[in-house]
This record gives sequence, structure tokens and C-alpha cells, in this order.
Amino acid sequence: MITDTPIGIQTWIHFLEEGNGRLWVRRFLLLVLAASVVVIYHFMEARNFMSPEAMDQAQLGRNLAGHHGYKTSIIRPLSLHLLQQKAFATGKPTTGLLKWEHPDLENPPVYPLLLAGMFKVLPEQYVWGTAAEPAVLHRLPPEKAIGWLNLGLFFIVVFQVYRLGRMLFDPTVALLAATVTFGTELLWRFVYSGLSTMLVLVLVLFLARVMVALDRASRAEPPLPGRKPLLLALLAGLTLGLLFLTRYSTGLLLLPALCFLLFFGGARRWSSAAAMGLAFVLLVSPWLYRNWHLCGNPLGTAGFALFADTESFPDDKLERSFDPAFGETTANEAASKVITNSLELLQSDLPRYAGNWLAAFFLAGLLVPFRDPTLRRLRWFLMLSLVVLFLAQAAGKTHLSKLVPLVNSENLLVLASPLIYIFGSAMFGLLLDRVQFPFPLIRTIVNFTALMLFSLPLMVALSSDVLAIPGLVPRRVYPLADPPYRPAVIRELCEYSPPNALIASDVPWAVAWYGNRPCVWLPLHVQDGHKEDFFVIHDFQRPIQAIYLSPLTANSEWHQCFFDPNHAWFNFLLDLALRGRVPDRFPLKSVPRGYVEYGHLFCAEKAWWLHAATGTK
Repeated sequence: MITDTPIGIQTWIHFLEEGNGRLWVRRFLLLVLAASVVVIYHFMEARNFMSPEAMDQAQLGRNLAGHHGYKTSIIRPLSLHLLQQKAFATGKPTTGLLKWEHPDLENPPVYPLLLAGMFKVLPEQYVWGTAAEPAVLHRLPPEKAIGWLNLGLFFIVVFQVYRLGRMLFDPTVALLAATVTFGTELLWRFVYSGLSTMLVLVLVLFLARVMVALDRASRAEPPLPGRKPLLLALLAGLTLGLLFLTRYSTGLLLLPALCFLLFFGGARRWSSAAAMGLAFVLLVSPWLYRNWHLCGNPLGTAGFALFADTESFPDDKLERSFDPAFGETTANEAASKVITNSLELLQSDLPRYAGNWLAAFFLAGLLVPFRDPTLRRLRWFLMLSLVVLFLAQAAGKTHLSKLVPLVNSENLLVLASPLIYIFGSAMFGLLLDRVQFPFPLIRTIVNFTALMLFSLPLMVALSSDVLAIPGLVPRRVYPLADPPYRPAVIRELCEYSPPNALIASDVPWAVAWYGNRPCVWLPLHVQDGHKEDFFVIHDFQRPIQAIYLSPLTANSEWHQCFFDPNHAWFNFLLDLALRGRVPDRFPLKSVPRGYVEYGHLFCAEKAWWLHAATGTK
């Protein structure tokens, strides 16, 4: 009987040096290396959420898991304005809109639904748990759980890159592209950011594989039955629909996908394009109707992103406007925003768009023609997608990109990075094939050195964490992103208030996520006769029982905020810090001691903390 199992020391040596054992040893070493990177980054480099979108979608997923429906604890004055307009148009009351749970009009549903499913199956500790002591060195269990979820999605992305690279080129290119994807430090930051980027990458890579299958089906000899290209087109349309329902801006990838089919779809190009568009429309229509039915805009508040951060609505003025004057915003302002942001992207973001130096080989490879038509067409699809994503990022950029540069949901160019790595790895391998190495070992050393250079940012980050010695060498970063967020302080202050108390804050996403309280984003003005007024909400919609101002306001540049009417709350905080009391006509009078000095201002209608200290109600 013949067996592949080695017997004896000599056969074991041959098995490990020349046989299949060599392959298994490599796989084992790669697995150990990958596990080491995961452990070090998870425990030493990962931080708590810094992105407002991450906290926004996380609290929305938790509300879904708690059977509250698609309701949000973050109340934007803009969304309240849209609901009020819709109520007025339908003859319903326009006051008291905050007496009930507030529908979310900002986020598409797929990622919050995924988070809700995760929260449903996890123990309660990973839904509501607090950080261990000392809190400054530990992340919250719910944020760890979301990090694990995105880490699993990241592994799927790496596997998809390998499979697609092997389908298009060969195992060597596939392995290099997958390894570079795993070693890109920017992608690791997205993994633990809490954003939906990893889910979007999974869908983008799946879409690319479907487009490859569509192209090969259109060129098959003999021609395939008409049903298969139509089914693939329907699958592509459904994938694009899921992309749109995960992040609205990625729905624009429908344009390059339709161009791909119309130019390269063969004899069934029109029917395939129609099938793709029909599948997309059927999938997204219920959600668009839901938003239109609630507020009169199919995209909700996200549909006004083009006007955000323009001359009429700088920074976060649009979202905080209870009665925005859209008539004052002209098409010239929107066009100026796109041009200005495009120039900024060309100067800063585009050179680092893929997060890895391998992108330079992709750009160089654009000059090299491919013999395989599928490779040529997929590269055209990738280039057209980059143009669409570039314009979408320039048009949709808001103040969120300033709060958390680079690692935010408005960074759309990074979504093309895995495909760029595949083509860049192919170009790198083509250049190596032109070099005559005297020994195979030298080629291996060159490959390994190049891989180390491509992963250098991640290696530097990990090595700095490994070398950290308590008491001697401090950590490079701490898990706590302070300022402006101190989860323990926010939770403590919010727990003083009644369970359903309405709070107003400059960081409503943090109050909703860490404090588990409904929170209104601070309107633009406190009390100066404007329509956009704190008292419009307090008197006619629902009484605001407390205000929390974070270091985001306290650390603002005073010489700009002091004279800017859009920063009235900074003057409010400054007046309180200097005079020690709130304005006479302001309804919230009670301020706990020991927080203002550190940039945390909390005003409430009652001194709840005194009752908590004495155990009385």
C-alpha cells in the first residue's frame, strides 16, 4: 500500500525540504505571523471610536437589537426641520415631534442591521459593558465586539484578493496582493474604526468578480445560454444595491458598471444592462420610499451633503440648522466646493489614496497593455470607478473629514485599494521576471524585502508597541481618544439624568453611544432672536433637560469662536467658566463641580448628582 505519510527521519527531512511539507511549513509560518500581527494590533494599537459615523451607526444597531425599530438617539436639527416640513405638507401637527422616538434619516440600513444581528447574539456585556479599570487603558466591550466583526470582514477581504488575483493572474501575484492587503496599516485603522469600510470592501471585490464573470460569459465560445449572463447581471445589480444601502455614495459605481456592460457586454449588452439597473432599482426603492414618506427626501439628511461645508453652510452649520435657507445656496457654491476639494484631493489625498506604495506599480502598469481582454476591461472599470469615487468624495466632503482625517466614511478612494494591489502586484512581478537573478534565493530575498517595504508603516507601528515598557518607554498611542471623548465621564454624567431625558450636546453621537440618552445636536444659537434657536426645540418640540459641552468646544480656538456668531456655545461655556453661572433666562441652572476645569460642561434642570450621592430621588 502506497502512502504519502513520511516514515523515518530521512523521509521526514525530504518531506520538509523538497516535498509537500515545505508548503505546509510556509503556511504555518504565515499563520503564526498573521496571528502575531492580529494580537499585537488588537491589544496595543487599536483605539476606541473616534469617528462620529462609527458611534452613530453603532447606537443605531444597538437600538435595532433592542426592538426600537430604525430609530436613532441622535437628533439633528436638520432632520427635525425635514420632519416638520413633511408634517406641515400633510396637515399634521408640527410641534411635539420629539415626544416619540426619532426616525433615523442619515444612515443607510445594511451596516446597522449587521451590527444589530451581532448585538443580538452576544452577551449583554458586549452590548452595554463598560471598560475595565483603569479605563484610560481599556476599550469598551461593545467597541471590541465591533472590532472583531470588522476583523472577520477584513480576513474575507484578504481571501477575496487572493482568489481574484489567482483568477486573473497566477498564485504568486495573488499571494503578494493578499499579503500587501494584510500588511497595509491604513486598512487596519479602518478595521478598528467602527466604520462600514470593511463591509463595503467585501461587496466591491465581489462586484469585481461578478464583472469578470460577466465579461468571460460574453466572450464564451460556444456562446452560453442567455440565462447565465442575465443572472450575472442581476447579481451585479443586487450587489450594487447592497453597496448603496451600505454607503450611499458607493451607489454611483452603477455608472461604471453600466458602461462596462454597454461597451463590453457583447450581443446581450442591452438586456444585461437593463437587468442590472432593474435589480438595483428594485432593491433600493423600498428604502428610498421610506425616507421620502418620512421627510420628503429619498436620501434623508444625507441628500444635502453637496451643500454641506459650502460658503453658506460652513463646517457643521447645515446639520445644526433648524431652518436652513437653501435658497441662499447657489449652484456656484456647490461647484466651487467640488473644484476646491478636487484640488485638495489631488495635492494631499490622491498621492496616498491606496494606503500603500504598491499603488505606484499600478500607475506604472497603466502603460503596459494586457493580452487578456478581461484584464484590459477590468482595468478600465477600475479607472472609471476611481474617477467616479474621486468626484463623489470631492462633492460629498463635510466637516467629518476634518474631525477625523483620512479614516472616515467620506474617504472613498480607499475602496479601490484591493483591486489596485492586484494590478500593482502583477506589474511588480512582471518587472522581476525581466531581471536575471543568479540564484533563486536572491529572487526570494528581493520579494521578501519588497514585501517588508510595502508593509513598513504597519511594521513601525507594531514594533513601537512591542518595545513599549511600562514605566520606562510609554506606548505610542492610548486606546482612549481624549480629547474630545472620555467615555467614563460621558456615561457618568448621563447616568445622573432620568433614563429618557433629552440632552443637547456638541457631540451627540458620543452621548447617544456612551451615555445611552437621546441627544439633540446643539442648534446654532442659544437665544438671539433667530429661528435657529435652542428655545424653538425646548419650548415647542420637547423640553431639553440637560446640556453637555465636550472638549471639542472647550478646546476651540477662542480668537475665532469669540467673534463668530455661529459659535455662541463657546461664548456660553467661556462665560460660565469666568463668571461661574449660567445666563439669567437660561432654563438649565445646575452645574456639577469638578468637570468644567477639564473641558466638560454639564448643565441640568436639577442637581441629579446630589440625589445620586444621597441615594434619594
